[in-house]
Amino acid sequence: METVEGQIIEEKDIIYDTPEQPKKECKTCKSKKLSKTHWIIMISSFYLLFASVYGTIKLINELINLF
Repeated sequence: METVEGQIIEEKDIIYDTPEQPKKECKTCKSKKLSKTHWIIMISSFYLLFASVYGTIKLINELINLF
């Protein structure tokens, strides 16, 4: 038993999520494939990530060569 603000909650009073309760799903969650727009965004974001890492490495190498 748990006490909440002076009241006692018993095990029988707790409502658990049971399988018979229907779960709501949105339409976008049901689609398994990525759309063309999602692929373009993913490819461009990976390009930006790797370009920034490569540029940072080149910048550090140039700074090391200065000294």
